[in-house]
Amino acid sequence: MEKKKFSYDKYSDSLIVSSRQENEIVKNNFEVGDIIFSMTGKGKIVAIEIREFSSFLESCNIDTAILENLSDVELKILPRRETIFIALNLKFLEGAVTLSKSIPLVVPLVSQ
Repeated sequence: MEKKKFSYDKYSDSLIVSSRQENEIVKNNFEVGDIIFSMTGKGKIVAIEIREFSSFLESCNIDTAILENLSDVELKILPRRETIFIALNLKFLEGAVTLSKSIPLVVPLVSQ
């Protein structure tokens, strides 16, 4: 897993994790449920936003109080045939909690 830039906004309850390099430009955003994916023109996912992040944690049986001590987020995106698997590793000041959640996603084919 690579370390990524992240931010959590308590007011909007959104977690944003980015791997965008300086020379990469976001061309498209697409939404699947409470997750927004940002992609380059070449189809590389460079950021995700998870809305209602506290509900996401609760669905994984993780106490949302730990968001107060969130210190780092690692993100791994594994594209598979018509599916993308996402793994998040959330680190907290008092220790580390690993969270993995597979999210099936049907990827539309682009004609060239």
